[in-house]
Amino acid sequence: MKVDLAPGWKTELEQGPDWLFVKLYGPDGRTADASGLAETLFLLMYQDLVRRIVLELDGLTALPSDFLRELLDLQELLDRDGGVLRICGLCPRLERALQRCDVARRLTPFRTRNEAVLGLYRPNRPR
Repeated sequence: MKVDLAPGWKTELEQGPDWLFVKLYGPDGRTADASGLAETLFLLMYQDLVRRIVLELDGLTALPSDFLRELLDLQELLDRDGGVLRICGLCPRLERALQRCDVARRLTPFRTRNEAVLGLYRPNRPR
């Protein structure tokens, strides 16, 4: 199901057993605004009765600071609620950018959805 959760951010939602999978595309244009994305995703999880989410980020073109803040906010919401947030699919350029900021200490970027669900981090495995 395709849903627009924030201006300039396209999403595809898919519910799996005990997980919500969200494929993000963006940011698109100068008016892209990730504000409120964390809270919206958190509410969607509750609507779908899941406490675990995988954000598939292979459709991202950049990692703007407002998006990174939303990732940290979502992580905090889920930490307080006993939920799980995993991210996957970042291209090498954006993965390096993530490693240079505070978010990398809180979220491990997995290569694929399957690895994210299983929690299998293989840093030396080629793409």
